[in-house]
Amino acid sequence: MIQIHDTLQVKFGKIDQAVELFTGGQPYAPFSDPECHLNVLTDVSGPMYTLINEFVFPSLGEFEAARDESYQQAGQKDWFRQFQLFVEGGKRDYFTVEGDYIPWTRPGMIVVRETYRTFKWQIDTAVSLLKRYGGLLVDRGVGKNPRILTDASGPMFRAVIEIETESLSVWEAQRREVYKQVEFQVWFNQMLTSVEAGSHDFYRVEYSGS
Repeated sequence: MIQIHDTLQVKFGKIDQAVELFTGGQPYAPFSDPECHLNVLTDVSGPMYTLINEFVFPSLGEFEAARDESYQQAGQKDWFRQFQLFVEGGKRDYFTVEGDYIPWTRPGMIVVRETYRTFKWQIDTAVSLLKRYGGLLVDRGVGKNPRILTDASGPMFRAVIEIETESLSVWEAQRREVYKQVEFQVWFNQMLTSVEAGSHDFYRVEYSGS
């Protein structure tokens, strides 16, 4: 499956209007197709007034077909005028979903996104290790529904794990307990042989639908 990230910089103070714009219907009706999942996230860390649309499709071709269909909708021009009122700019990234895809549970959940830059040609090893990491976090009650992604555009050798948690306080408290465990320490030492850098981002789920 392919996950498309549209990261948008919303005008200051206009995040509620932007969320409504992307979840209120037209011209996003094609993206409510059963073959597509749409998640709308907003920033908890990083640049303020950031909105992310996550589109998940079986293939890039199906995403392109749905996108082109949306351009032909009767209300597209009016919708785009509103878009320009609320959004200053953005970028689009493509990722391959490694393994199963499970939608986020509900609005209000916190999505933790850990992005790792692997050593050259170590992406497969990193993906395998991140799958183990996701299973460890689920087993210890830190998060659930882990999702592993690899770059399909942009900088090469990126591996990403996204996982949802009830709150930042749950994430912080329970993750630190995991750090003390031997299983985590063994995993981390293995990651050191495959990864050279990483980053954390936190987002709030505003909408999750199929």
